[in-house]
Parts: sequence; structure tokens; C-alpha cells
Amino acid sequence: MSDPAAPRAAFVLSRRALAIAAIAAIAVIAVIALVISGVLARGGMAHTVASRDEVAGQQAAAERHIDRAYAQSVDQVNRARALRLAIPAAQADAIASKALADLSTLRHSGLVALGQAVGLSGDAAEAYAKTAEQAADARRAQPRPSPTPVLLAPRFYTIVARMGELAVRISDDATTALTASPAATPSPSRSPGP
Repeated sequence: MSDPAAPRAAFVLSRRALAIAAIAAIAVIAVIALVISGVLARGGMAHTVASRDEVAGQQAAAERHIDRAYAQSVDQVNRARALRLAIPAAQADAIASKALADLSTLRHSGLVALGQAVGLSGDAAEAYAKTAEQAADARRAQPRPSPTPVLLAPRFYTIVARMGELAVRISDDATTALTASPAATPSPSRSPGP
């Protein structure tokens, strides 16, 4: 058994040492909470607000990208339609017409989204999209100098990239449908005689 006269092992800490330890623990917990929540990371990121001229340059570049994706996809559908196809002409015309209508709708939607990204309301974005489509169609036949490259803002890039992906998908699907072999009619099989 233990001897009552034996010394007990005990730590003696002053109140000041306990207060410092408690404050340090609270500080460590607060820093960990800030790191986990991302407040420090967001605080370290630079935020830049673009001027009207910079936004206009971004918008013009995004319009050019949308128009380029549209024009390339329309060209692909038209080239596939111009081929000598194995499917009937009426079916080929229907496939090409649907693809061209879908591409036109997609371009319009991309321009409306671009208008909304720059702060236009629903009706104003629609009017902007129609005006931009007419201007792009008018410029298409005219030679243009190459514009200076522009790194698109994330919102604009998202719109342009999605428009490009969908335009490629529409034109590829139309090209595949136009160049597919006609469905083979099953030949009658000989049944074994009795």
C-alpha cells in the first residue's frame, strides 16, 4: 500500500502560465478554423474590377469566339450536306436544316447569356443578341484583320467554352447522321423445309 508520508508528484503551475496556455490554444483553434473555412485564402486573392473599356474588349472577344464556333459548325454541316450521300435527299435536307436551326438557336442563347453577364436585363439581352447576330452575319463576308488576343474573364470564358462544346456536338451529330449508311432492309431468310 502507499505510504501516507510519501511525497506526491504534482505539477504546480501558476495562474499566469495557465492563462497563456489557454490563450495559445484558443488562438491555434481560431487559425485552424480560418484556414478550414477559406477566409485566409480568399483574403489573399487579388480582386480586380474591370473598367468599361476592358469589359467592352472582353465582350467583343467573346462575341468573336461565339461567332467563330458558330461559323465553323455551320461550315461543317454545309460541307457534309454537299457530299454525295447514301441517304435520300429529303432526309439529308431535314437533318441539315435541323442542325442549322439548332446552331442558330445556340448562338442566340450564347449571346443572350453574354448580354446577361454584362448586366443586361432579359429584354435588353434579347435585343443585344439580335443586334450582335445581325452584325456578325454582316461582317462574315468582309475580310477582317486578326484582333489582338484577349484572355477572357471566367464568366465570359464559361459561356464561350460551353457554346463551343455544344456547337461541335451538334455539327458532329449532324455529320454522323448525314454520312450514315441507310438502314439495311433485312433479307428474307430461307426457312428449312418440312
